[in-house]
Amino acid sequence: MILKTSIVRLPALRKEFMNSKFSQVNDNTPVIVGCSQYLGSKGSDGLNYLDILKAASEKALQDCEAGVSVTDHLDTISVIRFTADTPNRDSATTDFWGYSNMPRSLGNSLGVKVPNEIYTTTGGNSPQLLLNDLCNRIKDKQIHCALLTGGEALDTFVSKLKDNKEITWGDDPGGEPESIGSLKDLGSNFEKRHGIFDPSAVYPLFANSVRKQQKKNALEHMEDIGNMFSRFSEIASKNPYSWFKIHRSKQEIVEVTPQNRMVGFPYTKYMNSIIRVNQSAALVLTSAKKARELNIPESKWVFIHGGACLNDVWNITDRKNLHSSPAIKKCSDEVLRNSGRILSDISFFDLYSCFPSAVQIAKKEIGIPDGDDRDLTVTGGLPYYGGPGSAYVVNSIAAMIEKLRSKPGSYGMVNANGWFLTKHGIGLYSTEPFLGDWNQILDSSNFQNEIDKDIDKDFVEEANGQGKIETYTVVNSREGPTKGIIIGRLETGKRFIANTRRDKDLLMKMMQNEMLNVQGIVKFEDSRNIFEPS
Repeated sequence: MILKTSIVRLPALRKEFMNSKFSQVNDNTPVIVGCSQYLGSKGSDGLNYLDILKAASEKALQDCEAGVSVTDHLDTISVIRFTADTPNRDSATTDFWGYSNMPRSLGNSLGVKVPNEIYTTTGGNSPQLLLNDLCNRIKDKQIHCALLTGGEALDTFVSKLKDNKEITWGDDPGGEPESIGSLKDLGSNFEKRHGIFDPSAVYPLFANSVRKQQKKNALEHMEDIGNMFSRFSEIASKNPYSWFKIHRSKQEIVEVTPQNRMVGFPYTKYMNSIIRVNQSAALVLTSAKKARELNIPESKWVFIHGGACLNDVWNITDRKNLHSSPAIKKCSDEVLRNSGRILSDISFFDLYSCFPSAVQIAKKEIGIPDGDDRDLTVTGGLPYYGGPGSAYVVNSIAAMIEKLRSKPGSYGMVNANGWFLTKHGIGLYSTEPFLGDWNQILDSSNFQNEIDKDIDKDFVEEANGQGKIETYTVVNSREGPTKGIIIGRLETGKRFIANTRRDKDLLMKMMQNEMLNVQGIVKFEDSRNIFEPS
C-alpha cells in the first residue's frame, strides 16, 4: 500500500519541481525538510535520554513525507549534548550518565549506520552552531542528508530518584563522535568564588544593569517583565508541546508568593527557565539535490537565508557593561545584510528567554522597537514552554518551521544563547527559495577578534577602598536570602566583584531598597572581596 501511494505521487512531484522556482535552486543549497517537537509524559515512567531522541527523530523523518525512506539515506547523525553529560558538572545526573556515543546509539535505535557522528559541547547556542556547520558541509558536498536532534529527560530522571526506582540508563556502542563547539569553562575561578556559576544568580546582574541603563525603578522594571512574560506564558498555554500550559497573569509572575518564591533578585521562580522537562526535537537537513531525489514535497522545504554565531567577551567582569551584547548585534546585522532583508521583513521571532534580561538585551540589539506588535516567541519561552537544556533552540527552530510553512514566503528569526549571555547565534529562515550560490553562514573570525579586543581592562581581583554598586543581586534559597553578589567600581574607576556578609537584615534591605550606585567599603578577605554598604 505504501509503495503504491509513492508510485502515484512521483509524477506529480516531479512536475511540481520542474514548473516551480524551486527547480532553480542550486543542487548543493541546504534545506530543512523535516522537523518535530516531542513532549514526553511527566513522572518516573517517562522516556530515557536515548528514547526521547528516538521519538523526536522518527517524527522528523516522517515529517519529510518523502517518496522513499529518508532514514536509509542519512549520512550524518548529530546530537546536542545533554546537561547530565556536561564535563565537570557536579550533579546527581552526571553520576548516572552511561552513553559513550549518543549519535551511534541513536543510529542503532533507528536501524541505520552513518559515517558521520557529531556531538556538540554544552550551551544554548549549540543548535545554531551545529546547524550552521551542517549547512556548510552540505554546501561543500561533504554530506547530503543529516539528522540534528536534542532534548532532555530530567523530569523522568528526578522522578525516578524520588520514587526510589532503579536508573539503568546507558549504552556503549563503541566509537567516539566528532565534537563541535567550545570546551572553554564558563568563567574565571575568581568569578566562581563569588557565585558566578548558576545562571539563576548571574542573569539578575544583567537585569539590574538593564534597569539602570533604562533609568527605571524596580517597580517599572517589574511592570515591563510582567507584561512581557505574561504574553510568553499565554503563547505557551496554547502550544500543544508546552511543559506548562498555563497562562499566568502579570501579577502572578511578579508577585512573590509561596508558589513563586524569589530566586535571584529581582527574578521570581516564574521568571526562570525550567530545565526539569521531558522534551525533545529534531530536524532533517538535505541538499536540494537530495530532496529532489527523495521526492520530498516543496511544501516541506525551508531555506536557511542566514546564520551567524559569535561570542561576547567571555568573563562578565571583563565586559564594558552588563546591559548590552555586541555579539548579538553583529550577528543580527550581518545575517540581515547578507540575506538582503530588513527587520520589517521578519514576521516571526523566537528570542532566547532563559531569563527576562536575555530577551530584553536581544530585543534591543536586534533592533526590535518598543511597542512592536510582533511576538518575541513562537514556543512560549523557556520558563513556560520548557527549557530542554542546551537543546531548546532545536525546539524553537522546529516551531519556527511550522510557522513559516503555515505562511509561505514569510521570514522568521531565531536567537540562541549559551552560558551567561556569552555564546550567541542568529538564524534566518523562510520557505522562500534561496536562488544563486548559497553562502549564508557568517565567516566570524574577524568580527570575533574585534569583540574580543573590546574589553574592560580595569577589573581588579583584590579590591580595597571606597566603591559604589554598578549592579547587584541577592541569591535566595527556599529558606530565604543567602548571599549578595555585587559588581562595582572603586573610586579609582577600577571594577570589582564582591559578596556581602551573610546578614539577613542586610540582604532583605538590598531587595527592598534601591542599591544601584550605593556607596560602600570593599575589602579583600580570605580569597574574596566583601562589600559593606554605607
